[in-house]
Amino acid sequence: MKLSLLAFALPLAAAVDAAHHQPMHLTRQAEYKKRMDARMQAMNLETASYGDGITKRQLSSQFLNDNSTKFAVDGSKLPNITFDIGESYAGSLPIDSSNSSELFFWFFPSADAAVKKEIVIWFTGGPGCSSMNGLFAENGPVTWMPGTFRPQLNPWSWHRLSHVVWIDQPVGTGYSTGTPTARNETDVAAQFRGFWKNFVDVFKMQGYSVYITGESYAGAYCPYIASGMLDQNDKEYFNVSGMLIYDGVYTDDSVMERVPAVPFTDSLPGLFPFNETFNKEIHDRHKSCGYADYLEKYLVYPASGPQPQPDPNNGNVTAEGKGCNSILFDIDSAISELNPCFNIYQVTAGCPMTYDPTGGVDGNVPNGAPAVYFNQTAVKEALHAPLNKTWALCTDIQVFPKGDDSLPSNQLAIPNVIQRTQNVMLVHGALDMVLLANGTMLAVQNMTWNGTRGFEKRPELPLFVPYHSPGGMGTMAGAGVYGTAHTERGLTVALVAFSGHMVPANQPSVAFRQLEVLLGRVPNLQSTVPFTTDANATQQPSANSLGSGVGVGPQVWLGAATNGSQSCSGGP
Repeated sequence: MKLSLLAFALPLAAAVDAAHHQPMHLTRQAEYKKRMDARMQAMNLETASYGDGITKRQLSSQFLNDNSTKFAVDGSKLPNITFDIGESYAGSLPIDSSNSSELFFWFFPSADAAVKKEIVIWFTGGPGCSSMNGLFAENGPVTWMPGTFRPQLNPWSWHRLSHVVWIDQPVGTGYSTGTPTARNETDVAAQFRGFWKNFVDVFKMQGYSVYITGESYAGAYCPYIASGMLDQNDKEYFNVSGMLIYDGVYTDDSVMERVPAVPFTDSLPGLFPFNETFNKEIHDRHKSCGYADYLEKYLVYPASGPQPQPDPNNGNVTAEGKGCNSILFDIDSAISELNPCFNIYQVTAGCPMTYDPTGGVDGNVPNGAPAVYFNQTAVKEALHAPLNKTWALCTDIQVFPKGDDSLPSNQLAIPNVIQRTQNVMLVHGALDMVLLANGTMLAVQNMTWNGTRGFEKRPELPLFVPYHSPGGMGTMAGAGVYGTAHTERGLTVALVAFSGHMVPANQPSVAFRQLEVLLGRVPNLQSTVPFTTDANATQQPSANSLGSGVGVGPQVWLGAATNGSQSCSGGP
């Protein structure tokens, strides 16, 4: 029986009188169980499909030819996978006719037969982290999430919307082979173009629109590769039409990490319950290091002007003081004492750390567990991967042997891609502490494109995810207003609630919607039209009922509105 309104005004003893009322927490637990039971009944884990009947390998395919046959993967015979994953191709191709180095790919033609001449490229970051983890744990046809019993069909797979290829690069990453020689992102981009021409020739994709996507260090990869392709003026091979990056590296470390660190912990006191002494210490450092003044001066809308470049002697954007460069390390250390399983990739994580079949960024593969999936010989054989290559999620090999001496991507590369495509999206998870959301906004406010520096208005509009039927137990995803989004002059920036560093893994329905927008299937992130793949869509709310965007605490999305610019009214 539910509590009456009167019960709230009564003493606790009366509220839990067994003859008339039950404790509120029991009522809430019962309601929770009912919701979960209903969701489980709506799921059919054994017969899950993509909803369009195209789940088995196509026997007659536009991509199967004399050159591609050797790369064909038998989707019904992959180890540990109990369902047919459909048509796919995997293997290695050279970066250059005079170079023995090869990049590894796993390509999935779209499950939507109506998709025509377009392809999405995915890069995991690092540098040196394999895109196979992105395929298996984020946005591929198969998902095997940490702590789950077995692989599942992924209803949020990006190949439901377009042809998609996951690529291990630069040289030395994942299954890719050869000796790394790249000095910077320009070298990486040139090597990738050589590989890509070979890929296009094998699968006869001349003239296809190319959408370049990735996460983390792909904030450097994607812009340089996309910009380099566009500069070729060759639409037969390099017809770049858009770019989408999650939690990317766009500018100096001090801006992306140290400057916004203390306000980030302030915004989530339940996750960072520091004692009074340590809390005062980091706030004093935040001020003495110049970080507080930096945020106040430069995280404003419109932009206040160019931001300082890092000091070559200490790598900081402000005057060096005691403990400035170590402030984030000290915060990490302090919170790890309170939460031994603290995870900078998703700050809400706690103990225990779950087993990850792909090795995971935390490397949680306990003694006695099976070999990491992509290191199993049977898997390598099925994917035509080099048998003598030890696969690692993130390689110990230095993919930039002497470091990456590139300019930050927000200086030239990203502006070039925006201006040439008018279709760029930078997305950040609000619970990411590898790179912080306000670091992304500082990078945007220090970037000039289409004649203007930064955004003129503070992000305030809602990021909406359509309501939809549930997925499997390991693939459920939310709906509703999921954060904040803003678009100006060809650039969209979005903050995603409930998500850490890897948005397609943490909030796959959000990433799916963002890909729909990138591909032009949906006009913007405020649209309330159903998912284009949802034939039985539930009724959606009206757009004017969504209100403003939302963040996670008032300081996650910092920045003042000046000179008449609108400010964000979204609350926690």
